[in-house]
Amino acid sequence: ELSRGVKNFLNEVTMFRSDWETNGPMVPGISPNEAVERLRKFENGFERYKRNWDTFAGGEDLFGMPLTEYPELVKTEKELQFLGRIYGLYTQVIKTISGYSEFLWVDCVVNIEAWTETVGGFEAQCKKLPKALRDWQAYQDCRKKIDDFLEILPLLTALSSKDMRPRHWQSLMQITGKQLNLAEDVFKLQHLLDSNLLPVAEDVEELAGGAVKESQVEGKLVTINDDWADQVFEFQNYKHRGLVCLAAGPTGELVEKLEDSQMALGSMATNRYSAPFKDEVTQWGIKLSTVSEIIEMWLIVQNMWQYMEAVFSGGDIVKQLPQEAKRFQNIDKQFMKVVTTAIETRNVVQTCYGNELMKNLLPHLTE
Repeated sequence: ELSRGVKNFLNEVTMFRSDWETNGPMVPGISPNEAVERLRKFENGFERYKRNWDTFAGGEDLFGMPLTEYPELVKTEKELQFLGRIYGLYTQVIKTISGYSEFLWVDCVVNIEAWTETVGGFEAQCKKLPKALRDWQAYQDCRKKIDDFLEILPLLTALSSKDMRPRHWQSLMQITGKQLNLAEDVFKLQHLLDSNLLPVAEDVEELAGGAVKESQVEGKLVTINDDWADQVFEFQNYKHRGLVCLAAGPTGELVEKLEDSQMALGSMATNRYSAPFKDEVTQWGIKLSTVSEIIEMWLIVQNMWQYMEAVFSGGDIVKQLPQEAKRFQNIDKQFMKVVTTAIETRNVVQTCYGNELMKNLLPHLTE
């Protein structure tokens, strides 16, 4: 029975090999996808032949019979392993990279780094394949899929930056001539790939780079806004009058900070990446310029007031110069209005900018 089984099996093997050569994945002219389907079919068929092969060999060994050789199966097994390397990689690459295109863009942003590593691994596997496979269509298609994705990956990485704002996406649509629905639950990677980015790669890179630099400007503006939101005037006692004079040390630091902020704003005003924030930069420039003018006048008035207050605090001078003393009393009341307003407000910008009392009274007091 064993001998008859082996004899029949030899005939089946011959037919299997003939079918492989006629309808297998190595037939010239078929597409890689068709070859993959054929390879799966013959891999499944070969498993059955391999089990029978092992069974008959075990039986022949048990009875001490010469082991029958199956050169067709040996050759087919080697070819299956050989093809499994290229078509296994081909299937994995096509499935993986094509699958990326269905990701929503919001999910792509957090996955791009992992994708770079995965596709880089595919590229390394491609390079390790035998040279004999490199003329195969599957290898060429696989390599092209990898190369195309690696070529566009830097652009996707640049566009995934947190610094990209709606205005930048609008600019991208103008560059590519493609409209994009940017809704988070609609916008997919495939939509971006369909925009044909590679021919305009330089423009896209410049756009994304500009977004980063604009974000840096925006960050400096936020810093200025935060800094001056917390800046307050500090006062010190003057004789028996109480807290009526600007404290020298803190005010000096305030003036220094003011100069630093104005320099930063001046630099922003000449920076082409400040264009989206032009109005805000201009507004802050006006605010801090006004603050600077008010503090400068205030210190001048304060110095003169301290000098005159010392002069008119003595009884003899008041008696000798009654009119001047009366004028000073009026000035003193007005100066106290300035001080009281500042103490109540405290915030530097709110005290100096848009405050009509400061704007009108300090120049009058200076005169």
